[in-house]
Amino acid sequence: MGKRPRRINELIGEVIVDELAYSENKGSKKARKVTEKSEQVHIEIWYDKHYVNRVQFGDEDGKRSGIDESDIKDLVSNSICHLIYYAFQIKNFSFVNSKKLSTHSTRVVLQKEAAEGLLNVAVGFYHIVDNKYEVTVFTAMVSDAFRISDGQYTILIDGANSALFKMDNRKLVEMDSNP
Repeated sequence: MGKRPRRINELIGEVIVDELAYSENKGSKKARKVTEKSEQVHIEIWYDKHYVNRVQFGDEDGKRSGIDESDIKDLVSNSICHLIYYAFQIKNFSFVNSKKLSTHSTRVVLQKEAAEGLLNVAVGFYHIVDNKYEVTVFTAMVSDAFRISDGQYTILIDGANSALFKMDNRKLVEMDSNP
């Protein structure tokens, strides 16, 4: 005796989505989506003269390898989504300066593992107007012994993954990670 062929039930008609139904989201067990909005952020990347000199001429130890402009641009561009994530997750974490040319501006060190060692890029983010921001690259160095100031944040980026650290009493403390 042969096996009887299975009958596959097919969906007839169209699926109706009840827009007034309540469902679970991250903040409530019963919530209704009202709208969805996407914002565009305009970011300009600038190079400080100090960084440009290190790329072109080097320093007393010679020309710095591993700090070419395309790698730096990629790292800065890739860091933005990570920094925004941590700004929403970590209380009191802010990486954007509201005033231009402040002597006490907040700088974040972006880090990425490279073939030559750990790439460190010190940057400052500045709000210009509305949703327009500038990022200034102050310096870059491939070094596992890059000096981080007390109270300064670093973010180690590995593609879509990252970890946020803060230098606290000469110890690097992990604040959060985004796997």
